[in-house]
Formats: sequence, C-alpha cells, structure tokens
Amino acid sequence: MDDLETFKKLPLGGLDRRALVGALAEHGARVAAEQLAAHRARISPAGTRIAPDTAVLILGGSNGITRALALQLLFGERAAVFGVHFDSEKMQIGPHHVKAITEAAAAEGLTARFWNGDATKPQVIDEVVAALKERYRAVHLVNGIANGATKRYAEHGPTKVKELDVAFDPVLQVPDFSRPENLRKLGLVDVEVANDADIERTNKFMGTSSMLWAEPLAAAGLLAKGESVVAFCDYDFPSDDPVYAVGPLAGSKILQRKTMGEMRERFGVRTARICYPALATTALGAIPGGLLMYALSAQILKERGQFKDILELARDTMEVWRPSWDGSDLRVDAAYQACLPEFNERKARLSAKDVPDAFRLLFA
Repeated sequence: MDDLETFKKLPLGGLDRRALVGALAEHGARVAAEQLAAHRARISPAGTRIAPDTAVLILGGSNGITRALALQLLFGERAAVFGVHFDSEKMQIGPHHVKAITEAAAAEGLTARFWNGDATKPQVIDEVVAALKERYRAVHLVNGIANGATKRYAEHGPTKVKELDVAFDPVLQVPDFSRPENLRKLGLVDVEVANDADIERTNKFMGTSSMLWAEPLAAAGLLAKGESVVAFCDYDFPSDDPVYAVGPLAGSKILQRKTMGEMRERFGVRTARICYPALATTALGAIPGGLLMYALSAQILKERGQFKDILELARDTMEVWRPSWDGSDLRVDAAYQACLPEFNERKARLSAKDVPDAFRLLFA
C-alpha cells in the first residue's frame, strides 16, 4: 500500500455545508417524494401478516436500511409503523423522507408516525410508549441506531486502510456510484484511536439502547410474550477487519447480543439480529474503508448475479415477522459473506490505476 496516497476522509465526501443546506431547501422535498414514488412502484407484499392491533417501532426509519424497512412494512405489509429518527431539519434528507412517507401513508389510510429526537432520552421514550399504549395491544421493536465510533481501541493504535474517495449525492446524501467520474481515487485513510467518551457513546447507542425501550414497553404491556419481535440491524464484520474488529463497534456488538439474551429471558420476546451486507448508505460513508468494502463486494455480487439492493434486502427482512421465526440470526448477507475471500484477494491487488474500471458494473 506504500504507493497509495493518503487522503482525508471528509463527511459526505466533502460536500460544502452551505451548498448542502441550499440544495436541501430547494430540492429536498421533491427528491424525497420522487424517490418514494419510484421505490413504492417496486414494493410488493411479503405476506408476513402482522396483526392489525400491533405496531412496528423503528429506531431510525428516515434513511438507509431502516427507511427501506419502513416502506416495506407500510406499503407492502400494510402494518402500522412508528419511527424515532434524529436528524437536522436543515442539513439532512431524513426529515424530507419522513414527510413524504407520512403523507403517502395518510393518503392510503395507513398509520405512520415519526418523532425527530434522541432515541436514548427518557422523555422521548416515554412520549412514544404512551402514544403506542393508547392504540395497540403489542409492539415489535427494530433498533437501527448507527451512532458509533469508527475507531480502534488504544491498545491497537492508529492505522491506515485502503479506501475509495467517492462523491456524494448533494441532496440524498449517499455515496453516488452511478457515474465513473464519481469514483475519484483509491488511496489510504487514517483510522484514529477511540477515547473513553467514544467508547461510552458507542456502547450506549449500539450496545444497550434496545433495553432502554424494552423495559418501558414491557411495563406498558406492549411486549407480547412469544409474539413481539425485538430486532437489531447489524453488520457481521470479518474477524480481521482493522476498524470493526478492534474497536468500540466490536465491543458494542458484544453488549448488544448480551442485551438481546436478557430481553428474551426477562420478557419472552423473539429476538433477531438481522445481518446485512455493506450498503451504499450515508452511514457507510463515515467508516474508514467502508466505501471500498461496498463498491468491490457489490461488483463481485453483480458479476455473480447475486447482488440485492436495499429494497430487496428489506423485503427479505420480513422473515422475522413470520410465525415460524425461531429467534435466530437472520442472514440476509449470505451471498456477501460468501464473496469475502474473493473480495480480499481483489482488494490486495487493487491499485490506483484500476479505478474506475474495477467497479464497472456499479455504473454500467
């Protein structure tokens, strides 16, 4: 890797903040509505039969995989969806997505309600649980919080990893792989060391946050034993991953699995660790090496005819709401996991001159 240039991994691919605010103000509502219409045209029922007196509560729902889950649950399964997202009204696309979703749901007589607030704050939790208790017998919980330190524990020290510099869509705020010129270069980026505050925050949001909701939901009688599902949207990283495997993200996942075991024992819920492949989302752009992980694995999966986009993966997720679900991990990442040996071989050989041709199927 010595011949690769080190570059600074900037938030959202270096989008100018002032220009971003202007683009959202001018185009956010329209783009969100247009994308929703295009996505709804592809959604069909998966036949999960979620009970009409039951709601699905998503921690997230405004973007990424949790937005795709909300769309499938609402417009595919006709389920009631409640969401708690945490977005800037001026600087993030999430509020525009939420407005488009709630308006489209209301037009079809469906229930969709969202709160924009910190899902770990007691006052937010109390307000949402009270609203759910007024109308529903039972609740399913999907935790999609992605707010962790993409760093390493101090004992492992800092490092550098291969990464793609990719332009982001200025309105949707996701890495834009639609054109070859958006793949600007292959280089190295720094992976920093986490401090105590980073570790504490990651453990809170991604390790134990489900219990913050499970306890008041159970106290309100909304976790139905043997019926309610508590799920966590997860990424099952390789054991030698230089970011995930040796930092707070790995530690939080250990806590997360422990918390899910406690919930099964205390409340009798069915739990699901939903394992997704690397996805071209806003969150992925913050992870050192994440954009290369997505781009190269997606290229391989497309070559094999096994690639699934975010809507297809959301539909596969509906398995956790079938009566036959046994509470084990849901692996919607099987093809991705199987391609990792080839991914690692190609990654080792990949040089700056191979960009963008090495990813041709992403923008073909």
